[in-house]
Amino acid sequence: MSGDSARPAWVPDAVDRDGFEALGATLTRTLFGGRAGLALFCGSLALFMLTWRVGVFFNDIGLYPTMLEYVSRGELSFGTPDEVDFGYPGMHHRDGELYGRGYGLVALALPFFWGLELLDPLVDLRWLVVVGWSALLLATAGLVGEQTGRRRRGLAVGGALAVVALVGNAWFYKHFRADLQTMALQLSTMLAGAVVVVAVYRLLADRHGTTVGLVGGVTVLLGTPVAFWATTPKRHTLTAMFVVLAVYAFYRSRQSDRYGRRAALRGGAYACAGLLAWVHAPEGFTLLAALAVVDLPTAPRNDARTLAVVGGVFALSLVPFAVTNAVVSGNPLLPPHFLDSYHGGALVDAADGGANAGSSAGTGGGGSGETDTGGAGSRFWLATAIGGVLARFNPVLSLLEQGLGMYVTGFVTLFADPEGVFQTFVYWGSTERDSANIFFDGGTNLSVVQSAPVVAALVALPLRSRIEEFRRGTRRLRDAVDPVDLVVVVFAGLLVSLYMNRLPIHAMATVRYLHPVYPLAVYGLFRLPHVRSILTTEMRAAVLGYEVAVLFGLPISFGSLLVVESAKGEVVQTLGLVSLVVAVVLAVALLASRRDERATRAAAATFGVAVGLATIHLLLTSFVVLHYGPSALPAVDALSGEFRWWTLTMP
Repeated sequence: MSGDSARPAWVPDAVDRDGFEALGATLTRTLFGGRAGLALFCGSLALFMLTWRVGVFFNDIGLYPTMLEYVSRGELSFGTPDEVDFGYPGMHHRDGELYGRGYGLVALALPFFWGLELLDPLVDLRWLVVVGWSALLLATAGLVGEQTGRRRRGLAVGGALAVVALVGNAWFYKHFRADLQTMALQLSTMLAGAVVVVAVYRLLADRHGTTVGLVGGVTVLLGTPVAFWATTPKRHTLTAMFVVLAVYAFYRSRQSDRYGRRAALRGGAYACAGLLAWVHAPEGFTLLAALAVVDLPTAPRNDARTLAVVGGVFALSLVPFAVTNAVVSGNPLLPPHFLDSYHGGALVDAADGGANAGSSAGTGGGGSGETDTGGAGSRFWLATAIGGVLARFNPVLSLLEQGLGMYVTGFVTLFADPEGVFQTFVYWGSTERDSANIFFDGGTNLSVVQSAPVVAALVALPLRSRIEEFRRGTRRLRDAVDPVDLVVVVFAGLLVSLYMNRLPIHAMATVRYLHPVYPLAVYGLFRLPHVRSILTTEMRAAVLGYEVAVLFGLPISFGSLLVVESAKGEVVQTLGLVSLVVAVVLAVALLASRRDERATRAAAATFGVAVGLATIHLLLTSFVVLHYGPSALPAVDALSGEFRWWTLTMP
């Protein structure tokens, strides 16, 4: 009997294996843009798990695990104040019922929560984290080795790291009963953070090649606060994800030659705005405005068929937003965020922030209409019905007016409050103590440049030459400005204007309200030919600068807490001051490199140092400064716990 005839039917042959490999390659290319993108994805998750603490360090985060528990049971309302024994910032009320907000954030965590509920009775979840982290180390090392042409060496190094990690975590292993809701929320934001890194990689790789895409993705991961917020179940990481995905979909829509695909991708960009509105309505509207302002005037075609497809996809993305609003606020256009806030205790008998205004207006009109007869009564009824419908837009129009006012006042603040702008973007300082005691002694808030000193590389933007071209009339705006880049600039400007009148605030950490700006800034700086040229030709200098910063800066930062007995806030503020100095040096080196080639290597090395300082901030805050819950990895929990004990018990 031949081998082929003896093989059972369920055993795949060589052709089937080839088919599986082809399917895997297709999925990898579709989801991650190739194996380089997969390496970034696995590496991002590995880093996030290394810094993962199962817990919350913002008071209002405590609302979301409770919301997830209720939503998993199909309930949006917490009940009446008499039925609940908890209270969190971010709770709202309507008609005697208590609600949360940011239901989109909670809904995206539901699949993770259901999965954890299934696994929890079967296996110790912390062991899954340990094994998963070792697997990610092996996969990342193997994929990196493959990209560098040293696959066997990568697998060997990855295998060694995976074994050491597994043994180390087993040695220090301690079981803890994790809160499933919190874990699910953190897993969802970690996945979103990895998507941000991969999306920036794909944007840059599609435009400038794999090498530039990889360097850009690594810069987002190690050189910005994306990793800092990836394990925190707040909206900031999800906002960054939807924004970057919208930009990527918009870019692909302009590159496609197929009509249907182009229209669908264009609609997908708007769909990201619709889903973001479900997470946070003002930011979703900001993304929608940026897309519409740039897309409609620059689109190759705006015929009825195209706009119908785009509008249809966008309308579908708004369904979760509208349904949630209808249930919670009674108005599909009014988000829960704008209902009256609940601060504990009994509710005050008052109108619920205009949520019922449309309903009451419609009811009153209907009652009046019933007293009329004949044709006049019918016309009056029709007018009243239309008026009742329109009245439901009154709260939304009022909120829209307030929102536009925020953009205007924020824009004015950029010029009227130089001190606030300086503290937000350049240097926060350590004089302000956090009144909520969230960020410990002295405060650990950093400005935008201190949080990601690589953004100083944007000084290389050849703005003056472009302005001169426009003045001379040699180039039109439509020809000179790339639409994708313009979306990035418009969104960043609108987001800054939206929040500028509230910044800086005490509990902002890394200027979290402007979090989506960081990956967009990295995309923007790698769009500059001068920056790309320097980092691709002097890659070794950049890597060396990063290694020096981490290998020397990390022990110094940790050692200052032990030897010098510096306060946590002082260490972070000192690190922020060093980051500011490095940012200035980077800007000067980049400007000098245009005229002096000797400054090219210095600029690349300084860029690496800038990325390294952001990495130090991530590790310092994750391991020492922010002890708000147990680490997901037992070895990290044991070592950081010992270090914290040393800092607390030294004389």
